[in-house]
Amino acid sequence: MKKYVKMMLIIALFLTALGGLGLHYRIHPIDKHAFGYVPFIAGLISVLAIPALFFFRKTLHLAYLLNGFTVIIGVITMAHFSIVKAPLLPDIFILLCKFFIGRAIFCVEVFPMDGEIKNPGWRWIRYPNMGFWAVHLVLLSGVYYIGNLLWR
Repeated sequence: MKKYVKMMLIIALFLTALGGLGLHYRIHPIDKHAFGYVPFIAGLISVLAIPALFFFRKTLHLAYLLNGFTVIIGVITMAHFSIVKAPLLPDIFILLCKFFIGRAIFCVEVFPMDGEIKNPGWRWIRYPNMGFWAVHLVLLSGVYYIGNLLWR
């Protein structure tokens, strides 16, 4: 059952990433604007590389990190676009679903299914806990904000 659940989650991750790539291509065509290459390349990585990396136990951590950081970068840039141009809140929620699907694949493979969830205390901000992602979201948002202020 564990392998079946993992396979279904990888398929869900692939389809979510494919849908996001389709949305990006419609909104940011690479042939019209130079900035369209960034979401296109991130989408290709999300569709082709990340689900393939989740298949193997040796590359599971790399897939988890790539998935998490592509989601964080996407959330930050789409939130900025939402503030400046047009609201993209549904697209951000779809992207967050991609993160939680990746998290579920990671948890199914790494943690025992019958184990208890313990309070990690200060280790909450260390990898692979969820605080790790919260800290990186805040820090990368700050870096993006400072960069946006300095390079206008």
